[in-house]
Amino acid sequence: MSAELETLDQLAGGDLRLSVILGLYPDDSAFTRGVLGLLSCGDVRLLTADATEVPAWRWRELFAEGSVLKELDRYLLTITDQGVKKV
Repeated sequence: MSAELETLDQLAGGDLRLSVILGLYPDDSAFTRGVLGLLSCGDVRLLTADATEVPAWRWRELFAEGSVLKELDRYLLTITDQGVKKV
């Protein structure tokens, strides 16, 4: 099973911090690419710790530049209805 599919499977049980999701990927690079891909195709949503959705324009800064790796506990992923259908 791919790390992205495993991510969706784990999220089907509830929202998870990015620090937990990171453990599903073989390395930091695979994590940032995989999560950005899931966000971009609409399978997951990125939330701050207070449940505010992070806007799409901010994803590239966080994931493409890798700054999210310094703030993993500040963000959560939640699965969308589209993502649930893939599990």
